[in-house]
Amino acid sequence: MDKLLKVVIFSGGRGASNIIKAFQDYARIDLIILVNAYDDGLSTGRLRAFIPGMLGPSDVRKNIINLIPNDTSAAKSLKLILEHRFPDETPRHVALTCLQALIDRERDLPYPKLAQPYQMITVQQTLWISDYLQSFLEYEQRQRDKGVSFDYGDTSIGNLLFSGCYLAEGQDYNRATQIFQEKCEIFGRVLNITDGSNQVLVGIKENGNYLLDEASIVAVHSDRSKIADLFLLPDYLTHEELATLQSLPIHQRRSFLDARHVIPHANPEAITALSQADLIIYGPGTQHSSLYPSYMIAGIPECIEHNEKAEKVFIGNIAPDHDSPSATVQELIERFFHYMSAKGRRIPNKTNLVTRLFVQEPDSDQIALTKDRASYLPMNIKDLQLDPKSVTIGDWEGSSGRHSGDQIIAELLTLFKQLHDYKLQSHHFLISIVVPALNEVRTIRRVLQDLIHLDFSELGVGKEIILVDGGSQDDTLKEALQERFVRCFQVKGDDRGRGVAMRLGLSKAKGNIIVFFPADGEYSANDILKVVRPIVEDQFQCVMGSRAIKCLNVNPVIKKIYGDNISMYLVSKYGGYILSFFSWLFFNRYLSDPLSSLKAFDTRLLRSLQLKSKGMDLDLEIIARVHQSQTYILEVPVDYTPRTLAEGKKSTVAAGLLALYRFVACRLFPLKQNTFDHS
Repeated sequence: MDKLLKVVIFSGGRGASNIIKAFQDYARIDLIILVNAYDDGLSTGRLRAFIPGMLGPSDVRKNIINLIPNDTSAAKSLKLILEHRFPDETPRHVALTCLQALIDRERDLPYPKLAQPYQMITVQQTLWISDYLQSFLEYEQRQRDKGVSFDYGDTSIGNLLFSGCYLAEGQDYNRATQIFQEKCEIFGRVLNITDGSNQVLVGIKENGNYLLDEASIVAVHSDRSKIADLFLLPDYLTHEELATLQSLPIHQRRSFLDARHVIPHANPEAITALSQADLIIYGPGTQHSSLYPSYMIAGIPECIEHNEKAEKVFIGNIAPDHDSPSATVQELIERFFHYMSAKGRRIPNKTNLVTRLFVQEPDSDQIALTKDRASYLPMNIKDLQLDPKSVTIGDWEGSSGRHSGDQIIAELLTLFKQLHDYKLQSHHFLISIVVPALNEVRTIRRVLQDLIHLDFSELGVGKEIILVDGGSQDDTLKEALQERFVRCFQVKGDDRGRGVAMRLGLSKAKGNIIVFFPADGEYSANDILKVVRPIVEDQFQCVMGSRAIKCLNVNPVIKKIYGDNISMYLVSKYGGYILSFFSWLFFNRYLSDPLSSLKAFDTRLLRSLQLKSKGMDLDLEIIARVHQSQTYILEVPVDYTPRTLAEGKKSTVAAGLLALYRFVACRLFPLKQNTFDHS
């Protein structure tokens, strides 16, 4: 049996959520998420004040929700219930009506927003939801009897459930974390990184301003002064202590807080996980609240350093965050080492703490109506405290402006397989739809909008749309730029042609499935599902959409396109037959529609073909090289609505002859080496 890959990721609440979710699509992964629980903002802070001694539940809850599989309606419904928040200023009696109905397990829940999800969860889930809410409400009533009330506004039901679990488990935070995630039946595990003792996170800025809680650290800062240091205190400063702090000179305030700083003990399970890990990931996120405090825990840095077999990857933020609005990648790394060195009290072994750094670098060739490069975290590789060879620079940004988790993990696992003897099943996660265009202003917006609305959720994959303009003389590119979910590029220099545009799109694609789709509106976007499904399901590496399979009589179609142009009619009608014949003659493979503009490929296959063609002959070069790679081409029927020459049809006799020449050239000059692995 293949060995499990043990992965540990340092995470906050949402910064690494895309990466964490993506791990669920890979088999043979043992995933552990380490979080600190010092969050005290908004409703989480009210809960911590209401239940003295309890750490914040929010980040634990968020990560548990990320690890609940989406494979059943019950699991999806449970997520909705855990994530639901009571609106601001919700009266107590309104909240209690909902909570008491959940406790009583009323199937017709008198709370419309949760009525349907509650119908879908399992009986076992209704039982533990009832038990934990009962524990919380019993405690809440006891507090009310003492004159202490709780505000339910903006409070998530998931946090109330976790709080009830904490109370039911003898106010043992780490045990509550374990039991709660077992009830949720998650993939992987979530661990609070400390022993569960209660501290509060505070900070101080370079100008001496005191950040009195975690909420102040992550808030938008009105001044430009940076956060100088973080501290974990046994409790919030009293009014007297705060007054003493404010009376001190700025240079003494840090020492005042450092004297009260507590270094918590680590959770023994976290130490074990880090000692045994094969891959340790320092995730992105709000560094000063979500991540740096986790590195301050006793024994954590030393444990990581002593695990010399593990790859340790630091994933830099894409953009500045509220806690570090003017930071650079270098500064994030410097602060990382600062907290990993017990704030300068020990000398860290930097090469044993970080073996690889992933840094965001937006594609400089991508065209946009507005492109603010200042919105990305700047970096000077010469100033990093790491070997430049360990730095991987790429465009890791997903369509949401956050990290593309699938892309990050694919790169991580590829790197890991290169360095270690692990067999990890590849996973198709993203479809790159490449749209080459030349003077298609009349159709481009409609085509792109059809692609934007195309839903791949049934296949469990995402998509990106790449428009490559081949040098249009009309407003094709300008129109494409109006679509915010489309990445736009334009061929440069003297090279022009469909092949150049397609190859540029291939070079820019992030997906591990490539689809070529025309910009002329002749094909249906819905047929993309037909050509990608066999690849997603690992049945084929190359699928072409055939216009000929469903067509009983091509004559009316060709006549509509070329009208009275007899020569073009004959070339079009018999040219396709000739190319099909040569495919069979040269490569012993018959294709019904070798000039189809809709086709899909496994990206590894397509990039292994060493493509050279610049014009429409690229389509034939691809077919020839795929044949030579001993890869089967599947054809599936697709719809086709041709346009006429007057409407912009670009087929020419010269293009057909060039395609035939490319077939012959590929036969005479086969690939010297093909590196595609079919496994």
